[in-house]
Amino acid sequence: MITRRETVLNGLLTILWTSSSCCSNAQSQSGYPIGCMLSPDEAERIFARSTEQQLFFTGNEPVIISSGNRDFDYALAQTLSRITDTLGVLPGFGYFDDFEGENAYATSASRLGRADGTVLCGKRFFIHTMSELDHPDVALTAVCAHEFGHIVQYKRGFFQALRAGQPTIKRVELNADFFAGVYAGMRKLQKPDYPAAVFASKQYSHGDYLINSPGFHGTPDERAAAVVRGFEVAYRERRTLSDAIQIGINYVLTL
Repeated sequence: MITRRETVLNGLLTILWTSSSCCSNAQSQSGYPIGCMLSPDEAERIFARSTEQQLFFTGNEPVIISSGNRDFDYALAQTLSRITDTLGVLPGFGYFDDFEGENAYATSASRLGRADGTVLCGKRFFIHTMSELDHPDVALTAVCAHEFGHIVQYKRGFFQALRAGQPTIKRVELNADFFAGVYAGMRKLQKPDYPAAVFASKQYSHGDYLINSPGFHGTPDERAAAVVRGFEVAYRERRTLSDAIQIGINYVLTL
């Protein structure tokens, strides 16, 4: 398993600065992709906006995301490392300018030699999420864990199996919600007072009823239920990651 120490020491979280910050929930404006996944070609369009790219090789120092809030920067670096440990993936992490609609993306495109793809977070989405009243830091963690869930799909090679024959991306998205729940459950085991319920409420708020749209992620109830199922697998059933991956696949294939 990839450790937090490896994440920090190897400098494998990439910070991509444009004029923006982090997010989730898909837009389909001006030809942009539907859903919160990007193909490598689509990712290039986002990366092309970056005016500065920095790789942090800081020894024992944590990777710092320059949000302007030192305490928050440190906490987010630690959170991303925990998600990496829990889900067994090591994506690069970056910001992009989500001026066409608040969003976050996961892509299999790698900007680092050993990274398992990249998670891109829009600045506007980040600002919006951090303005929420109910544990905004945990709400942001839920979004990041969802996007890391897509990286699991890419790395483990079952993304296409979830997508095959489906008119929408619902199965893919609910599976990523499931992995967010797995992380919440694992974190609850480590920290009993962790407000894991925020994960379900956050994804509930991202649901909709556009069931005929190709970008349909699931209804509010479906999204919350997927998080809860992932939580149960990790927290109540104490399953391994390998078990959770198969359970998560089976769960969404029945929907």
